[in-house]
Amino acid sequence: MTHDYDGIGSLEDLHQAARKRSGYDDFGSDDYLEGLRVLLESFEQEADLTPQGKVIARKMIIGALAGRLASEAGFAKYPEHVDVPIERPIFVVGLTRTGSTALHRLLGADPAHQGAEMWLAETPQPRPARDKWSENKDFVRSDAFYRARQRDEANLMKVHFMGSEEVEECWRLLQQTMLSTAFETVAYLPSYSRWLAEQDWTDTYARYKKNLQLIGLNDPARRWVLKSPSHVFAIDEIMTVFPDALFVRTFRDPQTSMASTFSLVEQGGHGMSKAFDREAIGRTQLDLWSRGNAQFNAARARNNPDQFIDVDYQDFISDAVGTVEQIYSKFDMPFTDAARTAVEVSHQASLADHRRPSHTYALEDFGVTTAEVDAKFAATV
Repeated sequence: MTHDYDGIGSLEDLHQAARKRSGYDDFGSDDYLEGLRVLLESFEQEADLTPQGKVIARKMIIGALAGRLASEAGFAKYPEHVDVPIERPIFVVGLTRTGSTALHRLLGADPAHQGAEMWLAETPQPRPARDKWSENKDFVRSDAFYRARQRDEANLMKVHFMGSEEVEECWRLLQQTMLSTAFETVAYLPSYSRWLAEQDWTDTYARYKKNLQLIGLNDPARRWVLKSPSHVFAIDEIMTVFPDALFVRTFRDPQTSMASTFSLVEQGGHGMSKAFDREAIGRTQLDLWSRGNAQFNAARARNNPDQFIDVDYQDFISDAVGTVEQIYSKFDMPFTDAARTAVEVSHQASLADHRRPSHTYALEDFGVTTAEVDAKFAATV
């Protein structure tokens, strides 16, 4: 008899729902199943999900499985993807709420660059010509979904704007192996968190590379610009898969970035986990991201310093375009007139009312003191 995980669904049911959504049926190797079982057990036994939380958890897992199905179909249909070069990709890394999203989108505006647009990160496939997107069922579905979210979740969108056409965080590709810190930011999942902290991410990033090769099949000459806070946990694995990777590390005062992170997690979680109250959010997220910061710094010390640059949040806010130019100079990349114009246009668009950050937060609201943040980050800032 199959086990239904607290209303989320059984393994068989979740897989069948992903097949129905994607139209594909080959999940590839079964190496993701261990993580999926750990995640489902943690959701069931520890998260204390609300009825809405069960719906959201189910959608998240089906989305990850459907993305995996789309990738496997693409790998089989376009075997030449393995020959697509990925040279000197840029990884924007750093703690959450440090300006990394804004910087990622500015770097991605250069016509010589490419990123993983939201709809392609969710349903990987060779990127069609832009004027053909409206004819693609996956884009149409994604666009309708995010336009509805922009309308219905205006406050969240002011904290982290999302759209089907926007370049988005890499966790949507990484989660295909069920390794993702994204799950830890929506519910109280201590068992899954402990399991995830012990994993080697090399195979996950090898699959991630294949996805980038698939998405970029029609744009092999454009440099990849990639971003996810979770990259801080896997610098060595990234260097194994992408030896010439370039890292842009964003930094902001931890007291401010952690308070902002707690608030974003609370909004993004939609109250789906009753065990994930404000104090649990403060405790778990402070532990998670201070550990990530320490792991990043340790890995950085083992690698070539010429492949890393730091960007201070205040410097970026003061002169966004100038900051981008400094990054190009550090990595000996041409900041062409076309690049400058595109970056400037993107920067101005980011200041539009529907995207302008609007966010209030305080550490104390989540049971965390400034002294605790200072202690967690004292040895790693």
